[in-house]
Amino acid sequence: MLPIRHLSLFILAFIAGCAKPADLPDIIVSAASPADFARFRADLGARFAPEQLKDFDTATQELQLDAMNRDIPTAEGREADMLRVAHGKTVHAVVRLGWQARKARFLREIAELDRMLKHDLELQAQTAAAGTPPTVTQRIGSEREVLAQLHRKLAETETRLATLQSDTKEQRS
Repeated sequence: MLPIRHLSLFILAFIAGCAKPADLPDIIVSAASPADFARFRADLGARFAPEQLKDFDTATQELQLDAMNRDIPTAEGREADMLRVAHGKTVHAVVRLGWQARKARFLREIAELDRMLKHDLELQAQTAAAGTPPTVTQRIGSEREVLAQLHRKLAETETRLATLQSDTKEQRS
């Protein structure tokens, strides 16, 4: 028969072995270096389906695009910035930050295209009497089409952010 202390250790080891692994949103991101992040992402890929990681991958890409917006010139610099932002946070927190960066990017792009469209509409008004050049008319059509796409993507992003926010509230409850 096993002594009591051996039995206790056996039971503790058994319980620890049966412990449920952390859910994806609660996992802490390990990104102290590019190699560390690559190992972390590979581990996620082994544990979770690609569809489950889609938001996380989008978020890390958006964080790098945000670094580009802040004039970090090299791909290595943008990756390092993303790693700095992500390291030590939960997957859920990184996803929220990345999707917030995505929203900000769409808002910037919409503002820039609105400016371009306004300019082309003024040019169209100025040239209407003599006949607006076809290139201006084509640009106006293209700008309106891209703006519609950006507004649609912005709405989808805002919906996703609202879901992420409600997920955060549910986790606190």
